[in-house]
Amino acid sequence: MNKSYLLLPLTLFVVSCATTTKVEEPKINYLDISGKDQIKLVDEYWTVAKRIEPRYPILAAKNNVSGCVDLIVGIDQNGKAQGYKVRSSYPKGVFDKNAAAALVKWKWQATEKNKDNTPVLTSIRMDFSISRNPSDPEYLQNCPKREV
Repeated sequence: MNKSYLLLPLTLFVVSCATTTKVEEPKINYLDISGKDQIKLVDEYWTVAKRIEPRYPILAAKNNVSGCVDLIVGIDQNGKAQGYKVRSSYPKGVFDKNAAAALVKWKWQATEKNKDNTPVLTSIRMDFSISRNPSDPEYLQNCPKREV
């Protein structure tokens, strides 16, 4: 059963010489389809219109390190990423910033079924591998091949 999920966007602060003004963005009521068993449900609401591939960290590439990052992201009513959270990553922290930096540049388009542009909370996994067929047992255990 899908639950509605309230995700609070970042609050912006504008600072001037004498005063501080708090500007709040509107709260978005997300439909939570971020469960690992719900990954295909996002296709009923949104399709990726612009995908930016993450940059491979230089140190990880030099050391032949492969990994993955599982991110939870909010897609707002305009098809833009509005916040993210790293659910898991392997190796921990190595690829997180690069995955998030790419993801916030993605754009989605509402499907025919999603005429109301329902905002959703979903998960996206980004894989980082030097080889097309990585064979490192730790990588394979922590970043198993996904069913498409």
